[in-house]
Parts: sequence; C-alpha cells; structure tokens
Amino acid sequence: MGRTVENLDDVLLEVAQSLTSRLDLPVVMPMILDHLARLVNYDSASIMLLADDELRPVAQRSVFPVNASPMSVRVSELRHLHDVVTARAPVLIEDTAEDPRWRRRPGSTAIRNWLGVPLIAEERIIGLLNISSAQPGRILTSDIQTVATFAAFASIALNNSAIHQQSISELAERERAELALGKERELLARRVQEQTASLRAANQEMARAARMKDEFLASMSHELRTPLNTIISMTDVLREEVYGTVNDRQRRALERVAESSKHLLSLISDILDVARVESGHLHLLVQKVAVDETCRAVLQQVDPDSKKLTVHYQADPALASVTVDGRRLRQILVNLLSNAVKFTPESGAIGLEVSALDDADGFAISVWDTGIGVGIEDLRRLFQPFVQLDSSLTRQYEGTGLGLTIIHRLTALHGGCLSVESELQRGSRFVVRLPRQPVAPLTGEASEGRDKNPEILVITGLEQASEQLVTQLHSAGCHVEVALYGTEGYIMGQRPDLIVINSHPPTSTMHAMIRSIAESAAHSHIPIAVAATIHLPGDEEAARDAGAELYRLKPLSAADIERLTFLAARRRT
Repeated sequence: MGRTVENLDDVLLEVAQSLTSRLDLPVVMPMILDHLARLVNYDSASIMLLADDELRPVAQRSVFPVNASPMSVRVSELRHLHDVVTARAPVLIEDTAEDPRWRRRPGSTAIRNWLGVPLIAEERIIGLLNISSAQPGRILTSDIQTVATFAAFASIALNNSAIHQQSISELAERERAELALGKERELLARRVQEQTASLRAANQEMARAARMKDEFLASMSHELRTPLNTIISMTDVLREEVYGTVNDRQRRALERVAESSKHLLSLISDILDVARVESGHLHLLVQKVAVDETCRAVLQQVDPDSKKLTVHYQADPALASVTVDGRRLRQILVNLLSNAVKFTPESGAIGLEVSALDDADGFAISVWDTGIGVGIEDLRRLFQPFVQLDSSLTRQYEGTGLGLTIIHRLTALHGGCLSVESELQRGSRFVVRLPRQPVAPLTGEASEGRDKNPEILVITGLEQASEQLVTQLHSAGCHVEVALYGTEGYIMGQRPDLIVINSHPPTSTMHAMIRSIAESAAHSHIPIAVAATIHLPGDEEAARDAGAELYRLKPLSAADIERLTFLAARRRT
C-alpha cells in the first residue's frame, strides 16, 4: 500500500469532498477504504458497524486471505475493541505479540500492528475503522491524528448514507402502503357503490311495491263502494215500501242493514282516501271557501247535542274566506270534531277556534275537548294507520284508526302542519295550520342560473306535500331537488348547500335520518332544517339534538324562507 502524500491537508479536503458527495451506502463504504489507503500504510482495513455489543464487518480491504463471510465479534470479549468503544478514542497496538490487550483469534495470527479508530456521528458511536499490518510498528503514532480526522469525515459520510438509505426505504414503504391503501380505497368505493346500488334498487322496489299496494287498495275500495252503494240504495227503497209494506220486525232489520252499510261505506272511504294520498292520486281542488259557514255546518253535522256537550265556537271575523280544497277542509273538520264528540263524556265541552297566524300568511284551526285525553307515550302512535290505543275486543270506541292519519295527510297536502297537545283525563287540543292561499308557482328558476343559486335537497314522505315549500324556495331563487323517504340513496352523491326534511310520521324515523346525515363524514358539514308537517311535544328538541340547525312549523313564513336561503348561502360561501 502507498505512503501518505506530501500535502496531507489537500488530501483530507479532497477526501472530505469525495465522501460527502455520495449517498449510496454500497458505494461509500469501499470508497472510504480506498481513500484511507492514501493516508496511512496498512495491509488490512475494514469498516465495522456497532449494534449493541456486536461489531459487524460491512466492508473490507486486505492483502491477507479474506473470509467469504467475515465474522461478527462481541466488544465485551476483546479488550482492544472494548477500549476503543468505552474511551471513544483511537487505540494503537504497535506489536500485538507484546501487548497484553491483544488476544489472538483464528484469522488474526498474521496481524502484528493494529489501530482502531471509533466512528462517531451525532454523539453516538456507530462503528470503528479496523486497521492492521503484518509488520510491528508500521502504523505510526503520527498516523493516529490523521486517521482520526479521516474517521470524522467517514462517520459523516456513513451517517448521511444510512439516513439516505433509511429515507429511501421509508419512502418505498410509504409508496407501497399508499398503493395498498389506494387499492383498498378503490375496493371499498366499489363495494360501497355496489351496496348503494343494491340498496337503492331494493328501496326502489319497496317503494314500487308500496305504490302498487296503495293502488290496489284504491282500486279495491272503489270496487267495494259500487255494490255497497247499491245495497244502501235498495235498503232505502225497501224502507220506503216501494215494493210493498214491511212490518216492524222487517223495518228494524232494514235499519240495521242501512246503518251497517253506511258505516262500512265510511270505513272504505277512509281506506280509499289514505291509499289515494299515499299513491299520489289524491289532488286538491282549491277554491275560495267561507270559513264561518263551513265551521257552523260541520258543528251541526257532528251533533254534539246528542251527548249534551257544551260547544265553544270562535272565528276571526277578519278571516272571512280562505283558498283551500273545500271538501278536504270539511273532511278535516268533521274528523277532528267527530273525535272530540266521541271521546268526550256526556255534559263535557268541546271547542272550535279559527284564527289568523301571526308569523305566516295562513290560519289555524284549533279543536279541543275535555275528554279522556292521551298519554304522552301514546301520542306518536296516534298517526300510524290502522292503530288504535285500545285494540282489545271489548274496546269502548269504534273506528279504524285512520281518522288522524287522514287529517295529517290532508293537512300536509295543503302545505300545513298538524300539532297535538293532550293530557290523560284532561282532554286534547289539535291544531291544524294551513296556508291562506297556495303560493303561485314560478315559470322557471331564478335567472342567475343553477351554478350561482343555492342548491337545496328536500326530503319528504309525500311528494305532493312538499309542493308549497318547493315553490316558496324557487321563488327565493334556489335550485331544489326532491327525494322521498324510504329511498336511502337520496343522499348518495348529493352535495347540496342545505337539506330540508319535510317531516312525516313516525318522527323517530326522521330523527334517525337527521342523526345519520349529521354524523356522515361526507355530509356532516351540510346544515339540516326541518319543515314540520306534524308536531308533537318534544319534537323540536329531539330534532335539534339529532343535528338539525333549524326547526319550523308549516306553512313557512317569508322570514322562515329567508332563514333557509341564508343557511344555504352561508354553506356555499
């Protein structure tokens, strides 16, 4: 091996520049040994990296026979290595045969001169330079400082290369992880898409089946009414003795037939109305209706005098007429007042109050009684079709359990809201809020265009029940999409500025829907509002707890619509 060159500083500078310019560890380690040969005479040199108590050779250059697989050694077992590591300083053994610190091992018998220099990076020993010669005294004391300086550059080069290698490994691992994560996301997205499509198809099939059921009920109810009307007509003819006289026994039998037939016709009519509403086949025929005249006629029809009930009636004189479906308004009043008469004991009291709404262009019909009342835990069951609170065979009150369902559906179709307050043995109060007249629909949406208009998604149980709300929102310059309850795909892929839920019994379903949307990562930032078509005690609090930002009773006032558009515009900005 060659001796050191004359200008040692120039060589060290060149070595430093060469070593620190390379980051590839397999290239850097042999380069260190090559440059070391320019600085000091040696027969063998190696780089050994330290891990705990073990030194492992990673690069070697030697004139001696080299093992195919250099063996690792333990620092604690060899004193000369232990002294280098513990002292963190170079150790020179001029003659291994004379120095007690040297212990001969297989493969080291030819070594007579040895220098060990620690490799220190970031205050930590990462290994050492292991330099040896077959001649005693060949490595000089003056070489120690030179090799120590060289070792400092070598340590930096090795540490930088190790960091670079680790960075490459971490980057490769990150790329593999990101690739795996990307594939997993693609798989998850595909599964979600498949499941969503499957769920949407299932829900569409359920909705189709529900529509078919309602259409079947409507058709069958119509078919049943035709022969039943014939029975009623023929019974009346017989009672009038058109075909001859009838005795008292026959007359009583005919009266029972007529009474039962009319009762059955009433039940069929209720079923037909519910089926037509649910299937979307019931359309309102709005016209101007005299409020006081209609109310007085219905009060006379329900006959409260038969139970000696005190009747309290009050109508706002300024509310002379309203634009509604007169037949359906009368049906609402008949059902509410008939229930009040039915469930109020004799000598009790019932009331009918009609007044204008202060906060909206609408009016309120309030029917109250001093009857048996309903417990708070049973209120929500009242609006489920065919459900009666007393379902026993010995129940006191007759009926199909469809009356309140019809009242709610007709109220919702008008764009209004039905609210209830009741207390057991104290009585009940039902309030129907209706718009005074329908909102005129726009011929088109706002001229600014869909891109600039707030986008609002209306979720409703009855599509027709949202028409008034949609028209109001269109008039306020919003783009509106409508989706039905039960089609769970209504929110998938939608990114509206506001979600408005047109509430529909059961309200527990609405609360679960609000919570699901509010907790969804994709839609948690979208504000939710409730436009209630039915309102029971605790509904507003439950809706807000679930995540609704706004809760209003229909019909909505101009201020309510302004608040909705503000929420949508705030989300867009």
